[in-house]
Amino acid sequence: MATPDSNISLEDKLTEAARAERLARAHSLVQNYVLASASIALVPVPLLDLAGITAVQVKLVHSLAKHYDVPFKENIAKSLVAALLSGASSVLLVKGLVSLAKAIPVLGTLAGGSIAISGASVTYAVGEVFIRHFESGGTLLDFDPKQVKGLFQRLLKKDKATEEVVHESVAETPVDSTPAAV
Repeated sequence: MATPDSNISLEDKLTEAARAERLARAHSLVQNYVLASASIALVPVPLLDLAGITAVQVKLVHSLAKHYDVPFKENIAKSLVAALLSGASSVLLVKGLVSLAKAIPVLGTLAGGSIAISGASVTYAVGEVFIRHFESGGTLLDFDPKQVKGLFQRLLKKDKATEEVVHESVAETPVDSTPAAV
């Protein structure tokens, strides 16, 4: 009696294994950039953290494009990330206000943790959206931020696991309690 797996050729199994390995490596890349975003968010200079997180997200897209052998143009990637982030304008507004709070003693220390969590969540969502796009054979030229806006927002809301990992990392990181220079 034939089992369903016996109808799958060795070539199909190898292709599926290669795809699973490629996907696992892509998720690993995203996780590294999520942690980088969380680390950058702890920079005590207001708004510098947001610029750094955005740069990390563009670099994440670059790394994913390279991983999937997709041609990369930095100016296109910056535009796509910005367009994707515009779908999360309320999150970005809060991040901007919290980043400005870093100039206030004590409150600034708390702001760093908040920015770390939200920056990591946004980076995770950016990475997952681009993984799905590249997995489906997409390129930067055919990426439509409007088409993935709903997915992006669901990923932002869903990403509780990353928030917990980042929260633990932030809690373990010694924070300088001296006020940031204004």
